[in-house]
Amino acid sequence: MSGEFVELVKKSGNRAVEVNPPTGLDVHLTKSGSDWLWTVYSIFGVLAVLYACFFFYQEMKNGSQLVRYTMAAPFLISLFEFFQYYTYASNLGWTGIQAEFKGEDVSDPVSGESPNIRQIFYAKYIAWFLCWPIQLFMVELAGVTINHQGEPLSVWDIMHSLIVQVIGFEFWIIALLVGALIRSSYKWGYWTMGVFVSLVVLGIQFKRQVFDLRTRGLSLAMYFVAIIVILLYNVCWGLADGGNSISPTAEAVFYGVLDLCIFAIWAGYLCFIICRFGEWPEVDALPGNNITPINPDQEKNLPASPRASGDTAYDDDDVSEEPQQDPEVDDEIQQRE
Repeated sequence: MSGEFVELVKKSGNRAVEVNPPTGLDVHLTKSGSDWLWTVYSIFGVLAVLYACFFFYQEMKNGSQLVRYTMAAPFLISLFEFFQYYTYASNLGWTGIQAEFKGEDVSDPVSGESPNIRQIFYAKYIAWFLCWPIQLFMVELAGVTINHQGEPLSVWDIMHSLIVQVIGFEFWIIALLVGALIRSSYKWGYWTMGVFVSLVVLGIQFKRQVFDLRTRGLSLAMYFVAIIVILLYNVCWGLADGGNSISPTAEAVFYGVLDLCIFAIWAGYLCFIICRFGEWPEVDALPGNNITPINPDQEKNLPASPRASGDTAYDDDDVSEEPQQDPEVDDEIQQRE
């Protein structure tokens, strides 16, 4: 009886690598790596449910519009990561690419290639492509709603900052994805371009957060830690998909920790401070200082009859002047009286 129970437990465990085998691969994800990915999947699943409950709670009690806008962002991030880690842990969403360098020793390679065929998970890049714009939106929203100090903010500056950051990070993700799918040394060209653009965008974001929005205190410390984590994404790519120095299992642990730091901890912190301390700032929608809105008092001082055209023009003195009657009509009125 005990033997049958043990066999039942074994069959009910994680069998993702067995059900979805890494066919034709030499370097691939193992069962222990899949176990870790299922753990990360569960964390993002719980977060998605919690954010959804908080969001509908705010909707039902007709809460602040700022809070409702904020709650939607981490919910979507957790949902995208929940979807991605289900795919990742199930040993799906991958392709085989021959590595440029020989990494771990594979005693009996399936493909017979040297360097070996490595498992490249492209699903994680798709999730990053969807999550990073929302994460950048939360960073900008935290800055403009908490540290504005009563000063009016330009909506054009906010839009410009967000567009530059989003496009730059999307380029960075695409560059890493394309580089991972190339077997030759040309992959490092894409990695270099992606890292360069990400550094430029981080510099723009640093100037925006520290000098323009005056992020200080714990939020500034969290931001500096987030920058270090973002840079570690490039290091992990160089060790995994690029250099083939670590196995896909170690890569899964590395990326899992980074994703939890950025999309779980940092996103949760931003959501908390916006909902707790955020206030709608005063926003100036004008593109420049040379354009000013019309004062209602100025409208009263406008001429009563502005000149429209040469044919229909008339003077205001003509309008205010009383009409003159004919003298003969006046004499006739006096005689009747």
